[in-house]
Amino acid sequence: MTKRCAAVLVGLLTIAEALEAQRTRVAIRGGRFTVNGNPTYTAAQGFPNADEKLAGVLLNVRAVQAAFEDSHYPSRGGRRSPYSTNVMGPVWFDYPDGPFDPERNTNEFLDALPTWRRHGLLAFTINLQGGGPVDGNYGENAPMQPHLNTAFGPDGALRPGYLARVRRILAKADDLGMIVIVGLFYQGQNARVEELPGDGGIRRGIVEAVRWLKGLPYRNVLIEIQNEVGVRVYRHRLLQPAGAAEAIEIARKEAAGDFPVSVSWVSSARDERALRAADYLLFHTNGRTPEQVHEEIASMRRLGGFDKPLLINEDGVSTFNLQAAANERVGWGFYDQGTNNYLDGFQSPPVNWRIGSLVKWLFFDQVARWTGSPVPERPAYENPEAPVVEVEGLVDGQTLRDPVWIEALVKDRHPRWPIKRVEFFVDGKPFSYRNRAPYLLGNVEFWDPRILAPGEHVLRVVAFDMRGPRFSETAGMIEIRFKVEKPR
Repeated sequence: MTKRCAAVLVGLLTIAEALEAQRTRVAIRGGRFTVNGNPTYTAAQGFPNADEKLAGVLLNVRAVQAAFEDSHYPSRGGRRSPYSTNVMGPVWFDYPDGPFDPERNTNEFLDALPTWRRHGLLAFTINLQGGGPVDGNYGENAPMQPHLNTAFGPDGALRPGYLARVRRILAKADDLGMIVIVGLFYQGQNARVEELPGDGGIRRGIVEAVRWLKGLPYRNVLIEIQNEVGVRVYRHRLLQPAGAAEAIEIARKEAAGDFPVSVSWVSSARDERALRAADYLLFHTNGRTPEQVHEEIASMRRLGGFDKPLLINEDGVSTFNLQAAANERVGWGFYDQGTNNYLDGFQSPPVNWRIGSLVKWLFFDQVARWTGSPVPERPAYENPEAPVVEVEGLVDGQTLRDPVWIEALVKDRHPRWPIKRVEFFVDGKPFSYRNRAPYLLGNVEFWDPRILAPGEHVLRVVAFDMRGPRFSETAGMIEIRFKVEKPR
């Protein structure tokens, strides 16, 4: 065999190995996401019992700290040297049983992924500059946040140590059949890249990140160039609304069809040229009611076209918003900030990636029901500051025949943060919600049980309590079994 033939054979083997590693390939067909050629959440894709509205959408979790590190740690960010914050007091990233460790964080995330997938989740978002590690996103009035969490150097060049963890995440997701939305830049950290002529640092970062992804044997990736175009702390031109279309074209040219490309938007700033240039429409609906989610979806379709898939990859913890998006055949992203306590939330380090809180369980419970997957076991969760829920007008085992006044009475145990909303579920499905007292089932004074079929039913009442100025929430819950009979 000649040297040239041997080289060709080695090249073919390398290509074959790469193709073999690509167990999960995400693509777009019209307005749908596909995995290995099949629309997501269909029988052909392995979900024979999923709701048909989910065909081609992605249910996802915001997991932007999966590769988190703070280069200032431990001189800053530890228990003995905490960061001071505007409203959350001193904050540190240490685990309860020891110092923070980026490898431990990523390992625990990888350990949790099979459980997420088992309960029907297909996608999650990571970011090469993480996300706000404290509720209130402290440092937001300055060019950058005090911690240092970025895969990019000051000139936009990639940092290999950070990327090693990202690669492991992509590999695990590929093996599980999951999609990774890979964000590149984040507000509060993008300023770590210097403002060079022609926005050279950001341009270099986009090109190097896409080239690095292309060099890996994984095609289970959607690219999100930046988180929330339109927030005012972005200084780089390519990361502002007027530069978003150019940033998308830079990434699309480099991706050459291997990865769908987009940016995520806040509702206050959307550029139609960028929306048209993107492969899919990515946006956030934080703080919106279910009714407003419907309006946001309609707005995005009018501006960006009806021939692309829509994906909300950040909202909040209310599964009523998940329901609103899914009914529109749009993907939805669970964003649970947490409070740096290694229990609540998926964004405030140290993060516990298990389904270990009531808020997390409520989300995965709904994902499982929508996708026809096994429902997760409810965790043993104790939080002395979570609200306490009682119900007036209905007791366990009661039989209902006529309209009845059913009201949730909520005890708020934290003096600083108010009750945010109360949600009612009937037989596991979202039924009604209310943002202020009186918290009445169905938002009516006398609820008519005869709208339900005769027989056994379960009422679930969940009260959500704010635990920070913007995003952190905890919850209390009660479930009551009752029976409906026709009036005599």
